[in-house]
Amino acid sequence: MGLYQALKRVVPLEWKVGFHRHKKLPKHLATRVKNRLDAQLPIPPSKLIYLVAGHRDVGVFLQSGRATNQTIRRLLNKHGLNVEQFESVLDFGCGVGRIMRHWSATPGPQWHGTDYNPDLINWCKNNLKFAEFRLNTLSGPLPYDDASFDFIYVFSVFTHLDERLGFFWINELSRVLKPGGYLYFTTHGEYFLEGMSTEERKQFLEGKLVIREEQRSGENVCAVFHPVNYVQQKLAHDLLVVDFVPGNENNDTEQDVHLVKKPLSR
Repeated sequence: MGLYQALKRVVPLEWKVGFHRHKKLPKHLATRVKNRLDAQLPIPPSKLIYLVAGHRDVGVFLQSGRATNQTIRRLLNKHGLNVEQFESVLDFGCGVGRIMRHWSATPGPQWHGTDYNPDLINWCKNNLKFAEFRLNTLSGPLPYDDASFDFIYVFSVFTHLDERLGFFWINELSRVLKPGGYLYFTTHGEYFLEGMSTEERKQFLEGKLVIREEQRSGENVCAVFHPVNYVQQKLAHDLLVVDFVPGNENNDTEQDVHLVKKPLSR
């Protein structure tokens, strides 16, 4: 496909005119054109990127998904694990495939994604054909049998769930995880102490959950902060801790990363 044909598909009319005059596109549109010329997986529309990321920057969307994908790989490799060895992998809260798209060339597992927003799931179904996507509800069972997955990853989902939903989903994810399977998830931890109020900081340091906008649990506006002891001793107490990586500006993510394992028997 030539540049003009790519422009016809992804660039509004006013930008086409500007391109012919100045031979230069805004960076986000240039990224979309290059993506199409390189025959890469489609990039979601800006409105869907905004729903999951709070911005419309295509470059950041692609880079952050790639970085998280690589972080998952490195942590697994640290413990002698490779994604390719798994039979079935679930991206819970997959959004618009920000992380999932970067598994497209990875052989081995069957790839699955689930989210409660039908617009996001429909886009993934239509554009990320290498994986299977299903819709879930905010507080209902996942559409999968018990012990369906070797590996589940959950990026920035528990960060928006109140205590009730947090416990519901950790138990539901454990249900669909195979015995001996691994769960990777992230939480807001000590890195975020500086931005807390005095009362929130006191609560957090006492090992208690801190929740903002609790009445909007499940939405991005609800922010939840988890002390690591709360996660390991309460939220995921039925799971074995494999690794914990505290979030900070020097890591790939400012969020805490937890890797846990489902016991072979309970």
